[in-house]
Amino acid sequence: MSNPLSSVEPWSLVAEGYTRSTKQFLEGFSLKAIELLKPLPDSVVLDVAAGPGTLAIPLARSVREIHAIDFSQAMIDQLKLGIQETKAHNVHPYRMDGQKLEFEADRFDFAFSMFGLMFFPDKLQGLKEIYRVLKPGGKVAISGWAPIANSPLMQCLFGALRKANPDIPAPQTNVQSFENPDYIREQLGSAGFQEIEILPFSNSIEVVDVKEFLDTMIDGGAPLQWMKSKMKESAWLEKERIMFEHLKEELTRLPISLSSEAYIATAKRP
Repeated sequence: MSNPLSSVEPWSLVAEGYTRSTKQFLEGFSLKAIELLKPLPDSVVLDVAAGPGTLAIPLARSVREIHAIDFSQAMIDQLKLGIQETKAHNVHPYRMDGQKLEFEADRFDFAFSMFGLMFFPDKLQGLKEIYRVLKPGGKVAISGWAPIANSPLMQCLFGALRKANPDIPAPQTNVQSFENPDYIREQLGSAGFQEIEILPFSNSIEVVDVKEFLDTMIDGGAPLQWMKSKMKESAWLEKERIMFEHLKEELTRLPISLSSEAYIATAKRP
């Protein structure tokens, strides 16, 4: 079965909420990837699946230019708003398929794909395209979520989701996904990259109020927005009530810090 998150619809539905509610949390992972690659001030950078500019906008202050692509026009619209608000005019947004980049070969010094390439139907093709448009010696950083077992935040949310939807199977690590560091390494190597390094990295959010926490996760979560869009309002409100009651039972001692772990992989085009 294909992953709904490989299609445009969920990301277009969540674009505004993602910018409000998710971007700030994910920025910590982007800043770590930037720290690992260390782009230079004269660098020309590619950002694949850029979303609302989680990486591109903070990076814009320290490189020459960034070409940021996403397959969702709604996400590109959010990125354009961010560019206007921050005056990051060296960020150039494009609606584009990351599996078929519309750039000439040997164009970029650095490339990033933070929590985007992990959803591509053909991840290897996406990596081959990044390889093609990087200059020889260019570097890439990509990220993907670690297994749910490594992430108290994901466990908490998935538990609430399963409580409201008992037919959802228990999470299992997919070894043919970015949940598996060996798979990430294999895919990067198959695309031609060398000097591959993979770092587990965690970021946390503090939960001070259960309702506020759930509202934020719904507002900025593509899977939840997609599920909500497929239901009548009355059915969704019942699901939301069940999730809230579950979280109240689980999160009894507030405030609490919940972490989520990801893998950040870096590699070099020889």
